[in-house]
Amino acid sequence: MEEFFIISRQNIDSSWSLSDLRDDYNALEYCEQILDIPEELIDYATLGSEGLEIILLELDETLDYDDDWYLQLRRISDHQMMAS
Repeated sequence: MEEFFIISRQNIDSSWSLSDLRDDYNALEYCEQILDIPEELIDYATLGSEGLEIILLELDETLDYDDDWYLQLRRISDHQMMAS
């Protein structure tokens, strides 16, 4: 199952401009640089109407759910599991 996260606009690091995150490349960079999500785990990242939308790939076997970046992501976002 894929994992879907939405980080509300209020929870986005203030050092990043929301207008910059409208570019999907910059949204991906934000995920890697600020949220420390490993690039190979990110399927999709874009700024939507509700906030920064992130989909992680189906990598259950390689994902350590106790990693700091993952716990932080769960804490600051709305989180949903998606059937693939």
